[in-house]
This record gives sequence, structure tokens and C-alpha cells, in this order.
Amino acid sequence: MLYSSLNKQKMLNRFLCFAFTMMLAGCSTGVNFNPAAFFKGNTPKKQCKQYSQLSLADANAKMDLTIYQLQHNIERSLVFREKITANLAKLTQYTDQDKPFSPLLIDKLSQAIKTEIDLMRPILATAVRHGCWIKHEKLKVKNSIKLKGNMIVLATLVSLYDEYGTVFAVISENDRLRRFLNNADSGYDRDEYLLESLTKMFIDSDLLSYTTELIQEYNQGKDVIEQLAQGDDNLAYLINVVEQSKSFPVLLEMDFFDAANYRRKVRRRVTSDTLQNIGRATINGLSEGFSNAVGDYEERKGLLYQDKQVAAALTSQLQIGDILLEKTPFRLTDSMIPGHWGHAAVWIGTEQELKSIGLWQHALVKPYQQQIQAGELIAESLRSGTQLSSLAHFLNVDDVAIVRSKKLLSKAQLRETILLALRQIGKAYDFNFDVETTDKIVCSQLVYLAYSHIQWPTESTLGRYTISPDNIAVKALNDGPFELMVFYHDGKLMKNNPLELMGTLMKNE
Repeated sequence: MLYSSLNKQKMLNRFLCFAFTMMLAGCSTGVNFNPAAFFKGNTPKKQCKQYSQLSLADANAKMDLTIYQLQHNIERSLVFREKITANLAKLTQYTDQDKPFSPLLIDKLSQAIKTEIDLMRPILATAVRHGCWIKHEKLKVKNSIKLKGNMIVLATLVSLYDEYGTVFAVISENDRLRRFLNNADSGYDRDEYLLESLTKMFIDSDLLSYTTELIQEYNQGKDVIEQLAQGDDNLAYLINVVEQSKSFPVLLEMDFFDAANYRRKVRRRVTSDTLQNIGRATINGLSEGFSNAVGDYEERKGLLYQDKQVAAALTSQLQIGDILLEKTPFRLTDSMIPGHWGHAAVWIGTEQELKSIGLWQHALVKPYQQQIQAGELIAESLRSGTQLSSLAHFLNVDDVAIVRSKKLLSKAQLRETILLALRQIGKAYDFNFDVETTDKIVCSQLVYLAYSHIQWPTESTLGRYTISPDNIAVKALNDGPFELMVFYHDGKLMKNNPLELMGTLMKNE
């Protein structure tokens, strides 16, 4: 049938290319997916026409190189996917516990999803480049080349469905994981609702319909394709990808009643999440309005304001990775924060310190090199956003403390802490004070996220987990992992029993 007359080949082309056109462009299916956004504005160019300008030998070589690169990308994705799926059961068990996501979990989960998306991107890019054969059906290219091009698209399709089914579909079923990953996080280059946009793409009715039909077409002509692959290892590899795919038999026997039910379930889930986000946004807006209304009011300047002697003394004491705590009782917003301390920040270190741990030329540090050289060495989250500030700017306070890890941190640990702190720069302030939402953060959450290896105490308030500056400071008390290095109280350096005094002040608040 097909592969002798090529009628079936044309049908297979049509199914493959139309399905991926639907997936990548959205068409009229209602797919909420923007390939330009997925590729960060660098959507790959289609390559079909290029093959008409090549000799058969060169066209085969070019196609085989594409398959070789695709194999590399699929294998990398498969290895990483297995690591994620091995931990998904433990992860879902963790979410059932009545405790917040730890900073280590937040970082590892965010890194894992970023890596997963990064691994999917070149596979999807390959589909984009080869999803054009139907448009150029009459292109003067050998049918063996067209067959490989179409098989590349089919292999990428089932591979991406495997990716979705074993990772993203499982995560989407867990309310806490789904809501966490649907929040944007600029520190990990994660767009808002990325998880849901992927879900909508993969469960689109038109996409599923065309995908199952093209798979059925492949299945009907499989014997002939396998014969052609006997002398072609690259074509044989593509067949193997399809045959070994976990999604292949599912899509082959797809029950569209089940698919419709799943789409309804997703719509209900999206509605629930949207309502929760509206509630979160409302609380955030009210808190922001209140804070902005009273936040700028201060009865006076801080007792350490523009004190150059204190600034010099603190600068001589501060080391990379130190935590700064401050209190401003003359500001109305300070009285609304539970505990003695009203603010926390991280000292990211000087140029020389960053060079000493091998971070100065890191991609996350480079954008801030000029600010660091200008003395803006404090990473802090303010009502205006998360930024780098100078010590002079920071010292409009009455109380200030420096706390430091008792254990000498290795260069690797310091690098991780500083990079995690810098990942937060540019984020808006979270007036909802929720440690599990990282698109916006508060001051103490910056420390919480930067020191991911510390088990920080949190409070449960109005259905969310929060962390205050006192929750940070308490780790310097009672044989905690941090020690108090310097403490100024009411504008004066505390030399006698400063740790005991700090503990008393925190207890009395």
C-alpha cells in the first residue's frame, strides 16, 4: 500500500505535519501555548526547503545528523525523567504533610522543572523544523528523506507525550505542587501558568485526534517501514523511540470519552486554582495598599542613620553570606511585624570575596557587577521590590545585628547561598507573606531561600506558611547553627552578653 505508491506516505505526512502545526501554533483549537514564548522569542526556522538544494548524499547526511542530535536530546531527557519520576512518590508524600515546602525543596523542584523544560525545548525545536513537509508536499526531495523527516516528527511527538505523562501530568494531579509550579519565578526563568499551558496543549481535542490518527497510520504501515529500516540504523532508531514510548499504546487505543472527562477535570482544576489566586491577589492587594499607605511614614530617622563610624565598623566585620537583621521602631509598618526584628537581608560579599569563591564571572553575578563595585552589597526585599542596597541605605535603623554560620561554609556552600540570594533580585514584594509562592517574596523569605540547607521555623497563618525575621534570628539562639557576631541596640554597640539580651528582647515582643 503506502510505501510503494507513496499515497500512504502523503497521508502520514499530512497527519504528522498538521498535528504538529496544531500543537505549535495553536490554530483554531484553543490551545493556550505560544511557541515563541516557549523558545524565548527564538522560534526555530523550518528546514524542509533546504533539502531541495542538496544532493541525496548531503540530504541524507543532514537528516542523519539531525537524528543523531535528536537521539542525544531524547536520551538526556529520558535519563533526567527517570530521576524525577523516582522521586515523585516521595515528593507527593511530602506535600501531604502539614508543613511548608523547605527552601531546599523549593530550589531542587524549581531547578528540576527548569531542567526538564530546557531538555524538552530542543526536542520540540526539532519538531518545529521538520513540521513542514505537508506544506512542501511537491518539494523535489527524495521520498526516503521525507519519510525520515516525518518519522522525526512522530518520534518527537511520542517522546514529548511521554514527558508530559510521566512528569507533568503526575505533578498536575497534586494541588500543592501544581499551584507552586504555576506561579512564575524569575529566578528560575519560569513563566506563570507554564504547567497549565503545557497541560492544555497536550490534552487539546484536535491535537489528540490527529495524533491518534497519525499513530494509527504509522501502525498500519509499520511492517513496510521496518523493512526500509533494515539498512538504515537512524530510521531504525526512530522506530525504536516510537515503539518503546509509554504513550504510544495509550494514544493508539485512545478513548475520547476518557479524554473529554480528563479535560473537564482540568477545567474544574483551573477554575479552583483561579479562584484561589483571586483570593491571594485580593489579600496581597489589601496588604500592599495598607503597607504603602503607612510604610513611608516615620517619626524620625534611625539612631544609626548616616553614622559613618558604625558603618565602617560593620563593614570591617561583615563577611560574604552573613545575615543582617534590623529594627526600625519609628516606622509604623515595623509594629505590624511579629517579634523584635523587622527586617532581614543577606550580605552577598565584595568583588574580591566573590572572586575568591569563583563567582565573579558567573552568569547570575555579571548583571550586578557594577552595583557590587559601587558598594551595593546587601540583597534585600523591600516594599518596592527585591534589590541590592548599600550599607548606608540599610542603616536607617535603631537596632542591627550580624549573624553568621557557626560552621565554616565551604566555597561550594557559599556559592550556592549567594546564587540563591541573587536569583531573588528583581522579584516583587509578597504582601501575602507566603513562603510557598516564590514569584514574590518578603525579606525573611530571601534568607529562607538563600540558606536552603537550614531547617527554618515557620508559622501557619490564614492557610499559608510565613516566616518572620525573628524566625531567622532564633537560629542564633539555643545552640542554633548561627552565631551572633555584632549587635547594636538603641543605637549602641552591645558588648556585655549581647546574645542573652537579643533573646530577651525577642521573648518580650
